[in-house]
Amino acid sequence: MRIVAVGASGHAGTAIAQLLAPSLGADDQLVLAGRNAARLDQVRLQLSTSAEVTTSIVDVADTSAFAELVAGADLVVTTASRPDLVPTLARIVLDAGADWFDTMLSVPAKLSALRSLEPDIAAAGRCFITDGGFHPGLPAALVRWAGDQLDELVEADVMAGLKVDWMAETVADSTIEEMLTEFTDFHMVSYIDGERRTVRWTECPTVDFDQPIGRQLVVPMSLAEMDDLPARYPSLRRCGFYISGFGPAMDYLVLPLLMVMARIRPLHRATVKLTRWAMARLASTPPPHRLEIRTTARGTRAGRPALASAKISGEDGYLLTAAPAVACLRRVLDGSIRTPGLHLQADLVEPGPFLHDLVGLGVNVETSVSPVH
Repeated sequence: MRIVAVGASGHAGTAIAQLLAPSLGADDQLVLAGRNAARLDQVRLQLSTSAEVTTSIVDVADTSAFAELVAGADLVVTTASRPDLVPTLARIVLDAGADWFDTMLSVPAKLSALRSLEPDIAAAGRCFITDGGFHPGLPAALVRWAGDQLDELVEADVMAGLKVDWMAETVADSTIEEMLTEFTDFHMVSYIDGERRTVRWTECPTVDFDQPIGRQLVVPMSLAEMDDLPARYPSLRRCGFYISGFGPAMDYLVLPLLMVMARIRPLHRATVKLTRWAMARLASTPPPHRLEIRTTARGTRAGRPALASAKISGEDGYLLTAAPAVACLRRVLDGSIRTPGLHLQADLVEPGPFLHDLVGLGVNVETSVSPVH
């Protein structure tokens, strides 16, 4: 098995390589690809694995070099923040006869590009997985876990709270550009009372997360993985993904300005610089840090009202991105969930084994099912 990890010199790419490598065997080859040679060598030396590990310097914008890199690959894992290049990169990977997995943000342009290739992906017998990681990647999986515990699912909002150091000084421009794309595509939409509609600010709930996050206002965030849940569970009346913001100054003053600036091409460089400055000065917080994602789903079990609760949490944001990705990838590599076609991570994984695998990868997972008295 030849696995190419694109973006392995970045934080998320490094974390994925570190978690995935121990499960690879002596017959496997792991290629760490990225733009920072020194960082790639450092990552290679840190890995614990019996697989052959090599490095390759590549910029994904160089399509010829990328095609040469993935030739002969069985699986390409990309954490590179270039959704604009997905139409080209995905076609190259498909033509190379490899499977695909990405952790890019769930933006319409990326999803549209992959969906346009869906018939060819299925015809070639390849398995393409997108929207991998934490969010996207976990919310709908938690709802599906709750759906397995309850006979009927009625409400299943998913809440995420963040208190993190965004390490803005070390983030690549391409990652900031990906975030800006998400900001400009941001819509406060959720599934409420049996219909998908825009949510007013006054309707946004406040959630009491564990410390050090504390009480936070959360706002709805559209994720493709949440869209099909009402059809999967016809009894659902409410289901959405809500996430805490970056802090009042960032949320109410800077973000509206960035949304406007991001649409003006001549201001591109200034927008990236302002975003980096704001993330470092207004959004990052001192330790202790924590990320938490949870659902308390309501429904019925054995004819009686019941709750199914699940919470995933940790202090390391990159671990919480990498662990779900690797939990999915391991099951793909052993063939247990590998299915030809295009899939969202949260749709493809089997929720119970998925949560079990997260625990084994060092993530805190708490679940419970209880009657409502």
